[in-house]
Amino acid sequence: MVLTNIVAGTPPLPSAVVLRPAQNEVETNGSQLVNVDTESDVRAVLGGAIPNVLPISVGAVEASCIVMSADKDTRPKRPMTHELLLNSLEVMGGTLESVSLVRVEGTTFYATLDVRAQDGATHAIDARPSDAIALALYADAPILANEDVLERAGLPDFSAIKHDEQERELSEFHSFVEGLSPEDFKAPDQK
Repeated sequence: MVLTNIVAGTPPLPSAVVLRPAQNEVETNGSQLVNVDTESDVRAVLGGAIPNVLPISVGAVEASCIVMSADKDTRPKRPMTHELLLNSLEVMGGTLESVSLVRVEGTTFYATLDVRAQDGATHAIDARPSDAIALALYADAPILANEDVLERAGLPDFSAIKHDEQERELSEFHSFVEGLSPEDFKAPDQK
């Protein structure tokens, strides 16, 4: 998943993050990642389905942390909590392999930090999605979502629908132009 939007509202306005499948990696049949280059390739791998976006409601403070994590140029000089956790993992010989959005219950999302220890063992550490996303952005780690989470909480990616509509209109216009003949440009009294 890649971060597409961050909405940092000031109460009472809500804050949210929006994730969508990365165009260069699409998961098929539950486990295999396939490299693709374009939106059309994504849809081909997904059997023509429109990819979902995943909006997640977060607090205003959490949205601000995600914004700081996403923009490397404006990060504070001193480590924030997410960077501190990442530094601690690295000092102890661990690496953040990825973060996973593992389930959703009602409007509550659950995430894990997928950590590989120095001895090679992997650990799924429970985390809030906002913290997991911020940490993934600091670490340049992939953000993964279980298929069930996308099915239950995902929304259609309306940019993909708009793209389809534009392609359909362009195809219709192309067919219209291809069907024109010089006779079509003569004034009614010249025919």
